[in-house]
Amino acid sequence: MRICSPHCGIDPETTSGGETYERELLRHLGALGHAVELLLARHKRYPDGVPNWTVHRLPVGRGLRWPVAALLLPPYIRRLYDQPGFDLLRAHSLRFIGPAALIARRRYRLDVPIVAHHHHLDRNWLNPLIEGRVMRAVERVVVGSEFAIRQAAAELGVAREQFSVVPYGVDRRFRRAPKPAALLAQHGLDGKVVALFLGGLKERKNLFFLLDVWREVARAREDARLVVAGSGPLQVPLERYATKLRLDGRVVFAGYVQESAKVEYYNLADLLLFPSAMEGFGLTVAEAMSCELPVVVSDRGSLPELVVDGEGGFLVDPSDHDAFVRKTLLLCADPMLRKKLGAANGERVDRLYRWDHCAAATTRVYEEVLEGWRRGGGMRGPRP
Repeated sequence: MRICSPHCGIDPETTSGGETYERELLRHLGALGHAVELLLARHKRYPDGVPNWTVHRLPVGRGLRWPVAALLLPPYIRRLYDQPGFDLLRAHSLRFIGPAALIARRRYRLDVPIVAHHHHLDRNWLNPLIEGRVMRAVERVVVGSEFAIRQAAAELGVAREQFSVVPYGVDRRFRRAPKPAALLAQHGLDGKVVALFLGGLKERKNLFFLLDVWREVARAREDARLVVAGSGPLQVPLERYATKLRLDGRVVFAGYVQESAKVEYYNLADLLLFPSAMEGFGLTVAEAMSCELPVVVSDRGSLPELVVDGEGGFLVDPSDHDAFVRKTLLLCADPMLRKKLGAANGERVDRLYRWDHCAAATTRVYEEVLEGWRRGGGMRGPRP
């Protein structure tokens, strides 16, 4: 199959879960033998040496803004349709790419189905005007969780039949290993029980709540340390809040963590804390589970689909301060429980959440959509 994918970014060092999903899914689709025609702004980085990828550069020096993409992209999509041609057009973003894909098909009569990929809806007044319309107009929307379908139905009234659920994957390099001595020394964590948060420091991750929780944990456990690994707009306010709570020395702000260093940070930790108010899948949680970490996570969004409560960790209301403290202290106090829950998480990821599984399931969706399009006569006949 030849797939056209106009793109905002697939950086090897991205901090975005959605961009990581795109990079790894497209890489594994290429490994399966599918030809992937990528449209990418000229300054955007991408992994070298990926089989069956062809990168076509767009003449823009900055990232695509969504109103510009709808005007800029359609002629370039048409060029790829004319030469080398493609069987399926994918939109990795409903807002940034979806309108451009639909405009290109309508304007140039491109006889191809469109499949969109979607993670979750952030609150925005444009959602019904753009996301909702794109969801209804494309042939299929691929999502990572049942939560994403429920959210789209509740907020935008999109029918369930429009969606296919394909869970994300986790790279097999995310494996349990001994604690890295250099990181232990760098952060002064030798002999400590280490809880980790890893991700973007932004509002929906609920990190001020996490610091409030950690104040109580730190009072009860002199040997416990929290590592906050990541960067984002809330880094300075969070550091100030930690000082206000008198958590200096009890919380380590590690800053931006390169993709290549993430495995070491997971293996630095004894447990993961992730009180995010909303996730479309929870890639950080899945990576931690792959490294056999027990987890205490929010019971919102998609996370209850990823984590089995009591089997690999605990699902907790992200507004229930006392419950989050109790479950965190339980794991801090019991290394055998941590080992048991962590092993269950590793087995679950191996069974359900690997990128080759994700790419194979995505291929089946694409083939089903393409078969329906052709059976229905494509642009010449009734839509499937």
